[in-house]
Amino acid sequence: MDFSKLGRTRKAELPVDPVRIFETLPSLEGTPNDLWRGQARALVQWHAARTQPDVLISLNTGAGKTIVGLLIAQSLVNEGVQNVVYVCSTIDLVAQTAAEADRLGIPYTIRVKGEFNNDLFETGKGFCITTYHALFNGLSAIARRHLPGGVVFDDAHVAESVMRSAYTVRIDGQKHGQLFQEICELFKPSFFELGQAGRFADARDRDRASTVMASPRASIRCSTQLAELLERHDLRDDPDLKYPYAHLRDHLETCAVVFSRGVVEIAPPFLPSRTHEVLSGGTRRVYLSATLQSKADFVRAFGRPPSETIIPENDAGNGERLILDGRAIKGGFGRDFVGRLATSRKVLIAVPDYAAAATWSDISKPPDVDKFSAALNAFRSADKGAFILVNRVDGIDLPHDTCRIMLIDGLPTGSALLERFQFEYLRMSNVQAGRIANRLAQLFGRINRGRNDFGAFLLEGRDLGVWLSNDRNLALLPPLLQQQVLVGREVQKGFQIDSDEKASELIERVLRRDLRIPMMTPTCSEQSTPM
Repeated sequence: MDFSKLGRTRKAELPVDPVRIFETLPSLEGTPNDLWRGQARALVQWHAARTQPDVLISLNTGAGKTIVGLLIAQSLVNEGVQNVVYVCSTIDLVAQTAAEADRLGIPYTIRVKGEFNNDLFETGKGFCITTYHALFNGLSAIARRHLPGGVVFDDAHVAESVMRSAYTVRIDGQKHGQLFQEICELFKPSFFELGQAGRFADARDRDRASTVMASPRASIRCSTQLAELLERHDLRDDPDLKYPYAHLRDHLETCAVVFSRGVVEIAPPFLPSRTHEVLSGGTRRVYLSATLQSKADFVRAFGRPPSETIIPENDAGNGERLILDGRAIKGGFGRDFVGRLATSRKVLIAVPDYAAAATWSDISKPPDVDKFSAALNAFRSADKGAFILVNRVDGIDLPHDTCRIMLIDGLPTGSALLERFQFEYLRMSNVQAGRIANRLAQLFGRINRGRNDFGAFLLEGRDLGVWLSNDRNLALLPPLLQQQVLVGREVQKGFQIDSDEKASELIERVLRRDLRIPMMTPTCSEQSTPM
């Protein structure tokens, strides 16, 4: 027996071309037969640019970005890149992405709530699907123990707000009452010096809509005492605050301190993205995004423009939308109207904050955070009812018959106090308009996920209607969505949809696909656009 032959067995070469990887996947039940045109083009172009450090792939909402990202992650694993991570914005999206990987037959590891579900990632046999918070929190085990050699950032168009929360210490006066009061007393003299004592008093009150920011001078002057306060209240052991605090504890003098509605937030004025090893070293980064009208949010989140941008021509995700403005309806789209719809149909209600959610409490209440995924899945399988999304513009997919009616109540202005201060008092209206346009584009994609999908969208609230009536704001939306907003106006005007009875009838006809409704074209466009 020739023992010299031992150890000579060579492992079969694994394909690195992502299209070839798709072709070699097992034929499982539910596996797609082929890639869509946009998916295939995106993968071919990425493979040609795979050595670039920052590649942005932009596809329409509903155009199959997840499959593209999973195949790229597997390609990096096959190439031998160490510690490949696929990052999602929410735990619910982690579960959805894992289900898609199962459908394709791609091996993976999940990390949520501090635990790996298997050892494929740690042994280099698979990539890890996790959240932005798991990667960017100040105590991240992935960043410290398994520094990624490759990262796929899903939903990169909403990454700025998700990443900002990872760098924000938010102290609620109801939950951390003593700490909140001590911080208020620490900064109170500085607001007297600025002549803003009244505004500051209002900002400490949960029932008053006032937002104030401590001056940079006050932040520097109070930083030592603030650090002592935070240490005395054991923020390093607080289950909610210890992760962002780990980022900020040695840099409090450079942070913005903002008060509003009985809450104080401590956060860097600009995301220090380039200080994070994943965004500053030799990691290869791939960003999956819905169509971007502007790369400003991308640069604010990741600290750099992409080195390569891939926007394959495709029409997947361009579904049909009937968009109705509640301002033209007597009484608007209020609780009675939506309540009647929810007795026979499913309605998704999107609100900017919990104060707005309280308006709909007799129809539905937002689920607790730890029960969110279970409640959403129950809504997916239900035949009727309502579900409330609070400040969530992405990561929720309710395609086709899982939901065909969505009500958007108010402008999605974001929850970060610093952003609110920038908009309300610094008048950074252009920046805010771009953010709102991006969030609205994502909201319209929650129940409209493909070319053959369709649904009715109800706009409630004067601020939302006025914002969309401004041509400069409307121009910030993707072209198809712009046309659909204009078509909705013409439909309401042409058919005199001015009562809830007429609105209900129109919605039902559209959802039944009643072709007796002529599809009208906006006067400013020569292109015929459905709904």
